[in-house]
Amino acid sequence: MPNLTVRPGPSRREFLKNAALAAAFLPVTGAASRRALPLSADQNAGHSAPEMIEIPQYMTFAALPDRSIIGIHGGLDRGNAVARYSSDDGATWSDPTPLFALDTATGSWSLQNTFLDRSGELQVLASNDANTIRDKKPFYEIRFDIWHIRSRDGRRSWNSPVLAWKGYAGSLLSFLELGDGRVVVPFCYLTPRTWANRGTGFDHFTYMGRFSSSAAYSDDGGQTWHTAPNELKEPVPQIGDDGGIEPIVLELKNGRLWMLIRTQNDRFYESFSDNRGATWTHPVPTSILSSDSPCSLSRLRDGRVVMFWNNTLRYPYANGGRAVLHGAISEDDGRTWRGYREIAANPLAIEPPPPNGDHGVTYTVPALTPTGKLITSLSTGPGGGTYVLRVDPEWLYETARNEDFTKGLGGWTSFGTRGVGLEADPGNQNRQVLAIRKPDEDWPAGAVWNFPAGRVGTLRLRLRVEPQFGGALIGLTDHFSVPFDDQDKFWNVFSFEIGPRGVLPQGGRIEPGRWHDVVFDWNCSSRRQCDIAVDGRTLARVNMQRETAGASYLRLRSTALAHDPDGFRIASVNVDVGESWK
Repeated sequence: MPNLTVRPGPSRREFLKNAALAAAFLPVTGAASRRALPLSADQNAGHSAPEMIEIPQYMTFAALPDRSIIGIHGGLDRGNAVARYSSDDGATWSDPTPLFALDTATGSWSLQNTFLDRSGELQVLASNDANTIRDKKPFYEIRFDIWHIRSRDGRRSWNSPVLAWKGYAGSLLSFLELGDGRVVVPFCYLTPRTWANRGTGFDHFTYMGRFSSSAAYSDDGGQTWHTAPNELKEPVPQIGDDGGIEPIVLELKNGRLWMLIRTQNDRFYESFSDNRGATWTHPVPTSILSSDSPCSLSRLRDGRVVMFWNNTLRYPYANGGRAVLHGAISEDDGRTWRGYREIAANPLAIEPPPPNGDHGVTYTVPALTPTGKLITSLSTGPGGGTYVLRVDPEWLYETARNEDFTKGLGGWTSFGTRGVGLEADPGNQNRQVLAIRKPDEDWPAGAVWNFPAGRVGTLRLRLRVEPQFGGALIGLTDHFSVPFDDQDKFWNVFSFEIGPRGVLPQGGRIEPGRWHDVVFDWNCSSRRQCDIAVDGRTLARVNMQRETAGASYLRLRSTALAHDPDGFRIASVNVDVGESWK
């Protein structure tokens, strides 16, 4: 995880919840310093690694014909929608400029999404609470109506807002113009469902959560709107869960529409439309793992698709957490993906999480810049800053990553643990190595490192266990979970246990007190196994524990039952998954 220095600032919004209900936006004001915050030092053939640039306010973006970028503030300034402009791909921004006025007497406005349409006009998606928050209406009477606003005359003037849907709508993270000009807005909405009032038919045997999803569409530039008749809903694992929320839609090359829906089931569900959003298929689970967080799907100019999402599991907040954000790229309309890289990290994750409110890095609404990068605003939550995340999609094609700790621990995650840090190599005081020891038996000790995903690959560790070493688990897996996740051994794709004093369960021993070369050679396609060699001799062959798109994480965790002051050390890590893509 990057070591970011952040000045406290306002959150993008508060997440209104009642028994885990989904939410809507609130306006943001305030100022923050502008500075580039590199995620990592990795470079790939000249393609820059993702970076986070601190900005004063949350904005949604669109590239304009003159190759500038407009960023529209989420909140109003004295009743006006305002925007900033960037001429350097989002690195710096102008002072705010008014765009149009909105009637604040009708309620509190939030501008949530925008795009530049085929006619060169801006279309903006907004939410309005119809004063139900101010008037302290009962929860099921709260509204977050969906409104559409479109510019005219080459963006010199604006039409009056048009009501697209009335009710409690969740976050509006997807807003697109189809190839034929139809505008589609997928959304989720609050229903009266409770455990006591689950519904009839099959719904009476399970619980579908309090929210359902649908889509609205317009064929006349947003002047009139229609809503699909389908109620898209999915079973939830816990009573009180939200259900399927915050859907995202992508137009596929064959003309179908593909919807991904956030759930609490550790994965996205999907639905399709064969008639441009008029009706939708019954949602079914996908193989794309995720915490209880939304994703984004962005079409590049050459037809490739980039996904941003939280590939995270097993943490109480958001069913997996949002400490890191991931990116992947597809050349076949989302059937297969490569990358699975960390593209952003919550700089506040090193601290205990806040008592309430959304936190972490998520809720992406990307826009394609004139140079082909993707930018999106990110808010880290209470006490955190607001950023522009800028990602070069070509960086996601990286097939190797190396670590020798000369640049610190910026690429590692170890929050919630003790005994993890850099120290001098016992045999070379001029070299820093990663030490993992357990000084306090009540605290876990572990670290997590992301690398390019591959179904076939080789990972090399320079490892040293100390004489009183209490044991460790080394795992290769395909998703992030917190460093202190003690269920990782059940979910790793491959696991290698090292017992106290270096004794291996399969027989043999890693001799304490000296450095060893440990090589993991895995194949998730044909062999479905991982060979593990120590100093050139194969000591273990472990089977793949479950289906996967490929390993993309190294997990190092102490398994000592009591305190382990000696622990183990890592001098370097080198991984290559190039064979996966030949």
